[in-house]
Amino acid sequence: MQDIPRLIAVKASSTREVLPSEGSPNSVRWTSQTLHSVLNRLDIIESRLELDSAPGSIVEQEQIMPQIDSRDPALSEVWNAATQLRQKTHHPVNEKIWLPANIQQLWQFFHINIPSLHFIPNKQNFSSPTPLLLSAMLYISALNHGTRDLACLAPDYFLVMCRAIAELSIPSPTTELVADKPSFKSEENAFHDVLGIVLAGLACEASIKTTGIWISVGYRLILESCPKEVDERSREWQRLFAGLQIIDLEHASLHMSCPIIPLQAPLARLHISSEDDIYSLTQMLHTGLTHFTGRGLPTIWSCFSSPQERPMLTASLTAVDAAIIRDWAVQLDRWLARFNKPGRHFTSESDRRVVFRQYILHRLLVLSIYHPARGFNLFATSTTSSERHELLVSTRAALKMQFDDKSIWTNWDLVMITWAALIVLQAISGGVGEADDIPLVQDLLHTLRATQQLPVDFRHQLAAQLEASLQNTSIQPVMSSDFVPPNVDDHLAWSIFDDMSIRFVDQRM
Repeated sequence: MQDIPRLIAVKASSTREVLPSEGSPNSVRWTSQTLHSVLNRLDIIESRLELDSAPGSIVEQEQIMPQIDSRDPALSEVWNAATQLRQKTHHPVNEKIWLPANIQQLWQFFHINIPSLHFIPNKQNFSSPTPLLLSAMLYISALNHGTRDLACLAPDYFLVMCRAIAELSIPSPTTELVADKPSFKSEENAFHDVLGIVLAGLACEASIKTTGIWISVGYRLILESCPKEVDERSREWQRLFAGLQIIDLEHASLHMSCPIIPLQAPLARLHISSEDDIYSLTQMLHTGLTHFTGRGLPTIWSCFSSPQERPMLTASLTAVDAAIIRDWAVQLDRWLARFNKPGRHFTSESDRRVVFRQYILHRLLVLSIYHPARGFNLFATSTTSSERHELLVSTRAALKMQFDDKSIWTNWDLVMITWAALIVLQAISGGVGEADDIPLVQDLLHTLRATQQLPVDFRHQLAAQLEASLQNTSIQPVMSSDFVPPNVDDHLAWSIFDDMSIRFVDQRM
């Protein structure tokens, strides 16, 4: 290690012009090519020695990551994961992301402020994270943190998280030569890695195209690592599979892309009861989506992207399409009806919110299948007044839900709620607005703008689209909220949801 300062000195001097010594008979004339070659070799040496490339980085590293004794010993697993993350992160990142104080604050913020996942409600699963899971937790905490000093670290944690996910696809020479020996520890690590991918998906679905690739990696890990015995552990894996499937379907629904994960798990020990609330919801979403994918239909997400990225309609909507949507709506109403049965109680306030949120947003998705294909025009000639009314009932329910529940943070939820606001603004311009519409839209805009993230952040992207639409909205006189269909036939043709369902949600929200 005695030559380390010499390496750093060479790297430092490389920024100056290098000239040959006039008096040296063996002097070498340096060219940009030879200098570049030497610097590349130094980079390799430094990476093997786990050195930073910047002068003085050894001292900085000691300051950023102090001795283990100065950290909370109760978080030893967290510090171990953080150390592994840093060793595997070769991209230049803000060194503040490794400060134990920052890591501990973000760790605690996740456990206190980020709602539990409804498919894995036990946060004990997050207590001993793998590097990948830790990186996802820190990224999500930074994204949602109200302190600018911590929130500004989100882009760096994002790079670290991407690197940790990519690490799953890089073979390790030391392990590839050894026959696989399944153990509880390797199973636990795989579980936590998939859980990290689920968290990454929740924060990146729609806006990051590679989310689909991450999901496929997680799916492979589940198939290879889930326990062969059917016991309490396998039930945890069933829930994990369901969670990954939800992310897959949500991401696919915004892009109208084919789901990666099949409707039924290929392994019997991963099968979930058809009566399970989560499984039945994913079942109807999977069945509905697979009918519409691959046809070039405009998507909800294309409303937030540039016009050049919007796909052209290549297939007309048919009677079969309408039948699929009707059946989807019926199944969704039946799903909600489960929670209106005598004796059915929610285990927590969070569970109640999740159920109603899922119903409202999935209902909005079903009614939105046609909307992008009609040029995002609420008043297209092919749109009936009854159909328009039913869509607006759902969009307003989504906005009211957001107004009452500020715990919403996942990408899919935010996209769907912003989508609802854009439709409501069209209604206002078209003369079918209601008194609460503008305040609800402004509240959503304030919520999106409240983030401490950079202007290029996902929430700022949604807010910019919403703000532009709000500024272009022509405020018309408020219409009565009472709705009378123009004729009975029209009403029967397009009222695909049970009116009592949304009333039940309004009463219980």
